[in-house]
Amino acid sequence: MPSASDPSPRPRPLVLLHGLGQSPIVWQDVVSALGAGRPMTAPWMRGLKPKDPVGFDLAAAAGGVADDLELQGIRQADFLGVSVGASVALRLAVERPELVGRLVLGSPLVRPSKGALRMQRLAMRLVPESKLVDAGVSRPRMLAVLDALKGFDGTESLRDVTAPTLLVAGGRDKAGIAAAQQLAGLLAHSEVAVIEAAGSVLNADAPRELADLATRFLDLPDVPDAADVPDA
Repeated sequence: MPSASDPSPRPRPLVLLHGLGQSPIVWQDVVSALGAGRPMTAPWMRGLKPKDPVGFDLAAAAGGVADDLELQGIRQADFLGVSVGASVALRLAVERPELVGRLVLGSPLVRPSKGALRMQRLAMRLVPESKLVDAGVSRPRMLAVLDALKGFDGTESLRDVTAPTLLVAGGRDKAGIAAAQQLAGLLAHSEVAVIEAAGSVLNADAPRELADLATRFLDLPDVPDAADVPDA
C-alpha cells in the first residue's frame, strides 16, 4: 500500500489485447498516445501467434495471458482489448477476477449473432493476403477464431464480473453500439462511450481518442469493496 507521503502511487500495468486480424504491433499509436507514465505489455494471445497450431479456444487464450502475467510477477493489471481481445479480457474477469483491475473493452465478441459471424467471415475472406501477412496473421487462423465463437455464449457469467468496465464503440459501428449497451445491462459496474468518427476497429481507426478515454477511466480512483472496509 502507498504511504501517506506518496500521493501518486504507480499505476497498475496495462495489458493491451489486439483484435481479430491484428497483431500486437497495432497498439503502437495507442501506446504513443498513452505516454510513458504507465507500464504496458501487448502479448500475442494463445492460438493467434503465427507459429501456433491453427485453432482457437477462448479459455486457453485467457489462461495464456494469465500465465504471462504471473511469469512477470504481475499480481493485478488493467486491460484494454478490442474484438476478440476484449472477449479474452472479459473471460479473465470471470475466471481470474483477482488479476483484473479495470477493463476498457472495444467491440467485444460476446454472443455474436450468426449473421454477424457470417459478415465477419465474408469480410475476412475479402482482406488481401498481403495485408494479413504484413500484420503477421493468417486467414485460416482468423477464420478459426470465428468458428470457435459460433457456440460461445458467455453472457450469464458476466453478471459475476465486479471489475469497473468501460465499453467503447465506434459511431459508425451500429452493431457495436447495440452490443455495448446490451453488455452494460449485464455488467454491474459499467458505462458506455462512443467515438463518433470510428468504426469497429477502434485501436486502428481512432487510437488517440481510444487512449484518451482509457486514460480518464483508468485514472479514476478505485472504490473499495465493502468486504475490504474495516469496521468502525
